[in-house]
Amino acid sequence: MSIPRLGAAHPANCNCNSIQNGLTVLLCDEMPDTGRRCVYEDRYFQIVAPEFPLNCREDGGHLVVVKKEPVTDRSDLTWQEAVAFMRISMAAGKAMYDVLGIERMNYEDLGNWGLDDPGGAKMHLHLFGRSREQIHQIRGQHISLYSKDHPIYKGHLKALTEDDLARLRARVGEILAEPKYAKMAELAEL
Repeated sequence: MSIPRLGAAHPANCNCNSIQNGLTVLLCDEMPDTGRRCVYEDRYFQIVAPEFPLNCREDGGHLVVVKKEPVTDRSDLTWQEAVAFMRISMAAGKAMYDVLGIERMNYEDLGNWGLDDPGGAKMHLHLFGRSREQIHQIRGQHISLYSKDHPIYKGHLKALTEDDLARLRARVGEILAEPKYAKMAELAEL
């Protein structure tokens, strides 16, 4: 399956988890769901919205930046990939502020749930929005996570809606057109 590039028509029934078996393996052990929704894609990374998030929509939402060709750690990135990684994490965070009206962004490099997987943990970045009023989290405290197989991650926490995703896609596109992001894209050879 080919995933539309930013700016192209993005089908409502997009099933971004079908793109590569490697991505399915990469995220299955980090997040309990296998259905993911693509918000952005470039030659190095994708941003996906988990169907079963680790942070509820009402608490600020959850996106994940995933490297298409998995690496163990961010120190394994080429310099072009490192620039692209910073560029898209900044743009996605800004889009979450603008679209979701969050108070704060948390960028979390996690991977402990995949330590015992074949090939070990894979680098990815969780983007957790933090709302002023928290339902499942405590304002001003770090994100609290349960064990990876906890029932709270099997549908209790609300995912970002299709409308949220459409607005995030549009806003990311606008942000990436800004001069500093265009310069970063040039440096990253995108």
